[in-house]
Amino acid sequence: MSQQNYLDRTNTQNDRRSSVRARSLLPCKFRVIEEDEMEEIESRILDLAVVESDTSTDGRAHWDERSDELDREAALMLNEVRAIRRKLTELQRVVERQGDEGMPSRWITINDRGFWVARSEVERDFQEEELLEIQLELPNIHTRRILAIGEVIRIDETEGRPDEQVGAAVEFRSLAQVHEDAIMRYALLRERQVARSDGFSSD
Repeated sequence: MSQQNYLDRTNTQNDRRSSVRARSLLPCKFRVIEEDEMEEIESRILDLAVVESDTSTDGRAHWDERSDELDREAALMLNEVRAIRRKLTELQRVVERQGDEGMPSRWITINDRGFWVARSEVERDFQEEELLEIQLELPNIHTRRILAIGEVIRIDETEGRPDEQVGAAVEFRSLAQVHEDAIMRYALLRERQVARSDGFSSD
């Protein structure tokens, strides 16, 4: 394959990725922040990414990468340890959320580059170039919670539909790679499910 063909193919794949969006009712909340808050939030973003990478069911533990060097009994024991760690993480998450009022669910259209939200879904109007701390829950990641920083890049009159209200387009400025991948997987899976179901029957 020539370099140009490779680049054309890569660009096509990137265009395909950027065109995949999921319109979903997801728990999320937003807070306007200042530039001087970004360092602290980015540190918390990394911490959540570490937890997700360590507990993700999609990943492999270090001993899995060296499974040829372990006998069967040791591999089974270490897999049990990993399962226990996951359970402990789940219990810790439940304890941490005791007394937490949770996040409101909002209709957003999301992919790995950002999201669009209608004005009716938020408590205040966004302004262009505002920075936002974004908390979001996705059903397809182990820890469920994603933290990111976004910037309001556009205020739309519509989102391609004349009946849609005014809304804001937000682009991610700080987002961990493990969460970016999770959002993309979620958008792809959501798109496939919509295509398969073609809406829910009322019968």
